[in-house]
Amino acid sequence: MSDTRKRVVVVGNGPGGVELAKRLSGEFEVTVIDRETLPHYSKPLLSHYIAGFLTEEKLFPYTPDWYERKGIDPRLGVEARAIDRARKVLVTSEGEIPYDVLVLATGARARPPTAEGSEHILTIRTLEDARLIKERLEEEGEITVLGGGFIGLELAGNLAKAGYGVRLVHRRETLLGLDGELSQRIMEKLGEAGVEFHLGANVLSADEEGLNTDRGYIPGGLKVCAFGIIPNKELAVRSGIHAGRGILIDERFRTSARDVYAIGDCAEYSGMISGTAKAATEHARVLANLLLGNEDSYDFAFRSAVFKFADFNVALIGRTRGEGEWLDDGVKVFRENGKIVGAVVLGNVKKAFRLEKAIREGLPID
Repeated sequence: MSDTRKRVVVVGNGPGGVELAKRLSGEFEVTVIDRETLPHYSKPLLSHYIAGFLTEEKLFPYTPDWYERKGIDPRLGVEARAIDRARKVLVTSEGEIPYDVLVLATGARARPPTAEGSEHILTIRTLEDARLIKERLEEEGEITVLGGGFIGLELAGNLAKAGYGVRLVHRRETLLGLDGELSQRIMEKLGEAGVEFHLGANVLSADEEGLNTDRGYIPGGLKVCAFGIIPNKELAVRSGIHAGRGILIDERFRTSARDVYAIGDCAEYSGMISGTAKAATEHARVLANLLLGNEDSYDFAFRSAVFKFADFNVALIGRTRGEGEWLDDGVKVFRENGKIVGAVVLGNVKKAFRLEKAIREGLPID
């Protein structure tokens, strides 16, 4: 008997792509393709692996036969080259794959450094990147991390906790796009763990032995760039799908092409790119419901993320710009027209979850 289920093809084997495939398998005939040859692994845990807190095997949440058991057809080591929108076919390095629904979950790549001598600076995005950094770090014992966003802070915090010498270089005077007070609190905690900060320093050039900045020379052979991402939109652009910084989507994750959707780091909604594994997973959950005929929606304007820098938890909830107000020693809230629209919680993750629920639902906050 032939399979009459709709064919969903997912391009991307990251957190969004795998979550979507998992939720749709059974109801749909699901194929996942990815240019990497490895089964799904956890990119948020790469800094833990580099630090030696996890073995490489622990990065892989699913066993090799998981895809088959879930009824998912994995095409790993396969490159998606073009979308034939008229015929509803994905053209790949291994032939054509027909689809009824195509989901682009192509993620993003690390933003490369542009300073002179950038060949002396590594980036971190894949397991291959992490293996190289780990090998160099174990030889050299110290690292310079470029970037004051969550990727750079997680890497710096974990490596300092593991006992390595860590310098963090950032062109701004503040971290995570937060205000000076919050940035100072994070710096103090990471400083206690052993991170040496060089803020307000623009990298002019790099050589084998260190970095030239407008604040002076910072020595260090192993240098890793962790200051942002570039959405992987090329497949969409080649196929005539509208894109800006990322692949443009509407509130239901639809692209400009019929029956083609985009989720995760590659997708751009109203100028916003989510940029976290948690957001990609939530995109997948909502899109799965929509494709299954269950009404659902995603609030793109409301961001929520919990990070752990060394042993220090930092939660960002909602909108965290402008003048903030401390509710207590670990919670700073942000208001618009008198209403609390965001918060930063330092240390207490349970309190962060309670606050997120209250802010989302407009409940009173003590």
